[in-house]
Amino acid sequence: MKPLKEKLLIKDATINKMQFDTEWFYKLDDMAFYLKEDLSEVEFVFLPMNIEGEQEYVKCAAFDDIIRGRKEIIK
Repeated sequence: MKPLKEKLLIKDATINKMQFDTEWFYKLDDMAFYLKEDLSEVEFVFLPMNIEGEQEYVKCAAFDDIIRGRKEIIK
């Protein structure tokens, strides 16, 4: 599995994200593409995000939820 560091994710412009209170939420589809992993087990919420100039409600998850929900790849 690819290691994750939240500080790097916050700086990565390819991942749509938003801060709510003090916690960052990441667009789940972007994270799955970034990690090249199945994140279907990650708990998520629908949040409004501006994507390409339009507001959409998308599946988002907090960093801790993504860590908990990642699947171990068995080879």
